[in-house]
Amino acid sequence: MNHTIKRYLKSFFIILLFIQINPLKAQTIEVDLSGTWGFQTDLMDFRRGSLSPRYNHLLQGKIELPGITDDYQIGYKSPYRYIDRLTRKYEYMGPAWYQRDIEIPASWKGKRIFMYFERTHWLSSIYVDTKEVSKIDYISVPHNHDLTDFVKPGKSHRITVCIDNRFQYNTHKWNHAHTEFTQINWNGILGKMKLIAVDPVYIDDIQVYPNIADKSVKVRLQINNDTKKAINGGAVFKISGTNYSLSKEVQVVCKDSVTFIESIIQLGKNIKLWDEFNPNLYTISCQLKTSDDKVNYQHEKSATFGMREVKQGKNHVLINNRPVHLRGNVENAVFPKTGHAPVDDASWERIMLLMKEYGMNHLRFHSWCPPEAAFRMADKHGIYFEVEMPMWGKDAEPDEARYNFFRREIKAILKEYGNHPSFVLYCNGNEITGNFDFIEELTAEGRKLDPRHLYSGSTARTRVKSDQYYVSQQTNKGPVKVYEGLPETDWDRNTESDVDVPVISHESGQRCIYPNFEEIKKYANSPVEARNFEVFKEMLEKNGMGDQAHDFFRASGALTVLEYKAVIEALLRSSKSAGFQLLSINDFPGQGYAPVGILDPFWDSKGLVTPEKFREFCAPRVALLRYDKSAYFNDETFKGKAEVYNFSNSEIKNAKLKWWLTDDAGKVLKKGNLKTQTIANDNVSPIGEFSIALNGITVAQKLAVHLSVNDQVKNSWNIWVYPKNKSLMQSTDQVLYTTVYDDAAQKQLAAGKTVVLCPMPNNVKGRKSIFHNHFWNPIMFAWPPMTIGCLIHQEEPVFKDFTTSYHTDWQWWDILNNAKVIEMQDTPGQLRPFIQVIDSYDNNQKLGIGFEAKVKGGKLLVLAVDTQKDMDKRPATQQLLRSIDNYVKSDKFAPKVAVEESFIQSFLIK
Repeated sequence: MNHTIKRYLKSFFIILLFIQINPLKAQTIEVDLSGTWGFQTDLMDFRRGSLSPRYNHLLQGKIELPGITDDYQIGYKSPYRYIDRLTRKYEYMGPAWYQRDIEIPASWKGKRIFMYFERTHWLSSIYVDTKEVSKIDYISVPHNHDLTDFVKPGKSHRITVCIDNRFQYNTHKWNHAHTEFTQINWNGILGKMKLIAVDPVYIDDIQVYPNIADKSVKVRLQINNDTKKAINGGAVFKISGTNYSLSKEVQVVCKDSVTFIESIIQLGKNIKLWDEFNPNLYTISCQLKTSDDKVNYQHEKSATFGMREVKQGKNHVLINNRPVHLRGNVENAVFPKTGHAPVDDASWERIMLLMKEYGMNHLRFHSWCPPEAAFRMADKHGIYFEVEMPMWGKDAEPDEARYNFFRREIKAILKEYGNHPSFVLYCNGNEITGNFDFIEELTAEGRKLDPRHLYSGSTARTRVKSDQYYVSQQTNKGPVKVYEGLPETDWDRNTESDVDVPVISHESGQRCIYPNFEEIKKYANSPVEARNFEVFKEMLEKNGMGDQAHDFFRASGALTVLEYKAVIEALLRSSKSAGFQLLSINDFPGQGYAPVGILDPFWDSKGLVTPEKFREFCAPRVALLRYDKSAYFNDETFKGKAEVYNFSNSEIKNAKLKWWLTDDAGKVLKKGNLKTQTIANDNVSPIGEFSIALNGITVAQKLAVHLSVNDQVKNSWNIWVYPKNKSLMQSTDQVLYTTVYDDAAQKQLAAGKTVVLCPMPNNVKGRKSIFHNHFWNPIMFAWPPMTIGCLIHQEEPVFKDFTTSYHTDWQWWDILNNAKVIEMQDTPGQLRPFIQVIDSYDNNQKLGIGFEAKVKGGKLLVLAVDTQKDMDKRPATQQLLRSIDNYVKSDKFAPKVAVEESFIQSFLIK
């Protein structure tokens, strides 16, 4: 052992001996500040501008903290019913004052004294007696005010806190950190609020950098020394986990006010990695014991970490050197029960468990950063986070004050939450425009500050040099977004996703569901109300369809579930895609109100699909099938190419692969096996092809093709098989088929006979017919045709020979895309079209593609579908016409509601 090392060890042991012999001062002391505070609003911001040594009176109101002003009905009682969002019952935006007289214990002499607020919104200012002493404007992290130089131990001080929830900078009004569109623009203090006293030599920060290759961590301490003296001592690190414990001591020498200490700690062979499948967590604590030769100091700080490394792969994010595929949801700060993001573990654990229950492993925080509890629960359950600053839109346009706010905010986020293994991705914000040199500056700085995450400049906009992944609808190779499905599945987004960084599909899905008015009552104890739902409901009732509200909800919801299955499977088939982020699995109640979720804003199920069924197409292992179409003639052959998406933590050895075909009653019609094989993980693997001759299907019907892996991973797809119908639309003496409403048709009706009118869509006034529900929501994106699927009156005899449910499925693709929507609001209330198109919920007019009525004493059936074009390639349309023909030529055809001939003429173009 050389002389230098001997001298170092001798000095270190002398310091440790000194610390053990001399009594140590008390550890960190915390005083809970929750409870009753004085309170006063200050809408015009008078108080802050008029404080003087004499202006130190008690505030006149009372409020309980933690809490928000909405909890106490403070502010302007809103009389309005906002259409584009939930309505906040009591609106308050401005400074609000909170006050308490606090005695600083005499024993705190010589300590650093802080006032800590876990979550405030937005600016918090501390006044001690009459003087403003601290001001913090972070959005994403706690506010920790240093009061040391302004309070005197042994004395009582009047502490007055000003919380100002006005916009402190000219930032985008839609970002989810402070908005009325999702969480409200609340005023108050949430979570932990406490007074903290620490010795003047203390650990300001502890960061842990895992190295999985050599099973070690690099620990970096920031030690603050406010004694103005040289300090010596030691730091004892203790790392603990399940059946794991380890300690290490290092020497500490502090000659400056801020000292950084780094230490490599070897963890040994028993240390376990963290990922979504094995979220192994460890706690590292550091006990700092120091001395200035006269006074001893101590402080302890701890952090949770996981042995997790994230890297940029060719097409995927790599976790511990393995590619992951991100099956994600966008978290938009939708919390109507409280009006703010929860800060407790239980609320966030519920969300993480729901994510797992629906087969997801990823959560993007759209233009906001969640509180500590969210990270804790994601760490615990293995969810990968993408975290953003409160940045959106034009926030990158030149504005130095705003720029400096974001420069501070990114550093604060990385410092506060950087240790969490769930914090995998960082992005500055949403759909940013403006100066991308500034965006590159932020992104490069983030990479330099903290390499434990991957970084991206912006979602869905200009790329920057430092991008390590990209969330977008588009790359330079084409669209990577998938907003809706198709009636075939032999396609993917591989080519478009294969660029220089991993690409995540931006805000996938987004197909609207008609509102569920039963949700109105769920807001009884919330700071917001669904008054827009009340308006929509009243409008529907006024238009004579109030009794159909629930049917509209169910039918449009079923179609959205169908779309989600198609969207997700397309992105799972895309082996070169890094993943997707749905917008969203739960409803988004702002920006026009977008009920696009299978869960409502409270994260409760809408009853549209079970988690078990959802996991058939969204899970670490999914059976996939490529095929060319969903509707067949019975002289055709179904051909399927089977694949397995396996981004689980293991390969599937000796996988037994089965396919089978069932009818609507579940009876197995045909079955077969594919070659037994081992299916690799971290990939999408072709596993074989099979074909099914459909010539044994003699009756039009819906069938299901099933695929299973080891009888555990199962999935299925509906197809429809029809006989060829060659003799269609044949007129008789009693039934006239026509594409025009002419003299012959009028005479036929006047004679009490039947007319089937199938006008060509381009001869019909009305709206475009599409298969899909409206995108996002019809208030924000008011583009035609503003419809939300169809309600099919399946119980009507017109569908006796055409298999259908109450909602559209892929057999309707050809029919609806070759149709026209007739506006029927002026018809009698009792008349309901048998193919009823659902109007946008802010309009609620009666719409239809097919209906029947009494006209001029005769019987009329109208079907606004093209019955001429390529009919030999349209099996579903053929079968619908066959069912109509059988119906109108039977005694079942007896329309009950009469309409005027003028209505028929009103929607036809002469």
